[in-house]
Amino acid sequence: MSIRGFSATLLATFAFSTAFLGCSDDAGDDPGGSSTGTGSVSGSASSGAGGDGGSSAAGGDGGSSAAGGDGGSSAAGGDGGSSAAGGDGGSSAAGGDGGSSAAGGDGGSGAAGGGARLAARCEADADCGPSGVCIPESDSEFFGGGPAGGYCTAACSEDSDCTGEGSLCIGGACLLGCTIGEPPLETLAMELDPGKCQGREDLRCDALDDASICLPSCGSNSQCTGGRVCDPRWNLCVDDPTTGLPDGSPCELGRDGEDPCASWCIDFGGESGVCAGLCVLGGDIANDDCGGLESGLCLYGLATDSGAGDVGVCANACTSHSDCLLPDASCVSAGLESNGYCLFGVTPCPRGQRQCARGEVCTRTPQGSLCLDETYPLDDAGAGGAGGGGGTGGDGGAGSATGTGGAGSATGTGGAGSATGTGGAGGTGGEGGTGGAGGEGGEGGAGGAAGTGGAGGTGEGGAGGAAAVGGSDGAGGVGGAGGSAGAGGAGGSTGAGGAG
Repeated sequence: MSIRGFSATLLATFAFSTAFLGCSDDAGDDPGGSSTGTGSVSGSASSGAGGDGGSSAAGGDGGSSAAGGDGGSSAAGGDGGSSAAGGDGGSSAAGGDGGSSAAGGDGGSGAAGGGARLAARCEADADCGPSGVCIPESDSEFFGGGPAGGYCTAACSEDSDCTGEGSLCIGGACLLGCTIGEPPLETLAMELDPGKCQGREDLRCDALDDASICLPSCGSNSQCTGGRVCDPRWNLCVDDPTTGLPDGSPCELGRDGEDPCASWCIDFGGESGVCAGLCVLGGDIANDDCGGLESGLCLYGLATDSGAGDVGVCANACTSHSDCLLPDASCVSAGLESNGYCLFGVTPCPRGQRQCARGEVCTRTPQGSLCLDETYPLDDAGAGGAGGGGGTGGDGGAGSATGTGGAGSATGTGGAGSATGTGGAGGTGGEGGTGGAGGEGGEGGAGGAAGTGGAGGTGEGGAGGAAAVGGSDGAGGVGGAGGSAGAGGAGGSTGAGGAG
């Protein structure tokens, strides 16, 4: 069995409840307002002297302080806020400019100078700071597809040219660095850190050799524009997505390492690999990761101790246990009415119900007795098949040389007779003894330009058959030989009579 070299681990923070799908409360008592949207500006501390300016989550500017307070700091890519009097200017964590202090205070520090706002959203270079360059969603050159929402970078020749701790210079462009496992993932709905990958839902912190960087990570076609779709393997907006086995299918790598999945063949701890896509752990639980909640949920981590914003693996959606790979995985409820998710680690119950947890039922399956979530059936109740169509009636047989065409069935076509064709040849009289009567010559075809009447039958002792009557323009037939000669057939309207 050959499965991709990394394996997925179910997150210890996973807890099934209606609260699991809720949003966290961002309310606080800080004097300054905070901004979590990319590129937005935080509120200022306007009440009382000495208040601190609000901080900006990602790409915005820190708020200003009216008197005596410190200017707000910018977590990533924004400029620190200024302090009007006596306070210190806010600092900028990565790529922004430190805020200025009007009187008595110290100017804020810029952690990495006033360069590009790495990994920020963008549509044009102007969105990325003084030295920034935008890789737009329509691009296909740098990443091999377009990053959903765009990706700000900057030109470089070595890693030290790039702002931000752990940032790398790859292919002449800076990619923002990040730390896997930080901050620790406390719940699946944990808010993303604005100082990590700009707090973006469509960026994941992923390992690259001995480093880790922020990489584009679309999860749904709705995140791509211009007719492009989200590639299931590379999580980039493309024109022609990768094809292969769908998510949830069992898989193993080919001898040459070829992956049969449209996404990735990943080891979930079962007897075989399973096709699954990559995603971003944490953040808005109802985002486009894994195609949306009705398609999948980001439940598995690739690192031993995964953090919010790190790369994760999707668990496929299900409505019955047969949708999952029994006995390795079963359908487990997550508090949604529409569907559950395929989770690995099914508990066998050969000794009955006492081996199952609350909400599980010991169920006999073709793979043995298993503890299964009582919310879902073992198998889908498939719709009945459509009735078969009625048979087509057969056609009647064609008539013999002098016979009548057979009748058709109820819906068939009757066979064609020979009445309007060329006259058939007369039958041959029987041999020996008294010869049978010669067959009567067939009637000449009506209206044939050169139609010839059928020849009379010949008997070997019997009476010769009567010559056929010629058609309207045909000659009469010749009487049969032997016995008494048959009477010559009458000629047609312009033909000669046949000889007796």
